[in-house]
Amino acid sequence: MTAQGARVTGIDMAAMIAKAEELPKSGDETYLVGTAQEPPVESGRADLALYLASFHHIPENEMPRALEECRRILKSEGTAIFVEPVGKKGSYYELVRLIGDERDIQAKAYKAIEAAGRLGFQMTAEEIYYLERSFEDYLHILEVNVDDEVRRTEIAAAARAVTERLCREAGTSFEAYRYRSICRMNILKKTTQGKRIL
Repeated sequence: MTAQGARVTGIDMAAMIAKAEELPKSGDETYLVGTAQEPPVESGRADLALYLASFHHIPENEMPRALEECRRILKSEGTAIFVEPVGKKGSYYELVRLIGDERDIQAKAYKAIEAAGRLGFQMTAEEIYYLERSFEDYLHILEVNVDDEVRRTEIAAAARAVTERLCREAGTSFEAYRYRSICRMNILKKTTQGKRIL
């Protein structure tokens, strides 16, 4: 986004911010340690808030607060985009679930996003799409999300076995095989009305 001229502030936990700051910058971007429940951003500052596969990591009881904070930081008629994974058999989720089954919390996150109209948002679009992921992509995610080397090695072996089975079923080579990482995108617009429920 910064390469296209946007001024972007990335917010995440300290470990992820440290990794982001190691990468070369593409433009006007800053990184801050924070959470969706307490974003370190002034009220009415953002044109757009993007939650990229992150909203389901918020504890269920704090999701309404995170949505209220999203509304607070957005400018009048600002936009919030939520991109969330959808766990389905035969998709990239076959590997992701080896780290942890998130289908229950994903469903709760979706329910909270759908109910955001009570907080002063209007849903303007919903779309299901997918990204292609390789086994190498998974190894990178594993490295970021699993600190214990023994557990990481065990999960990688199990993921390799799953991928090899799916390759055989698809009649393709291991290197050429691509998973479908299924995503749901919801676009919400800030409205002038909304009830505070906290």
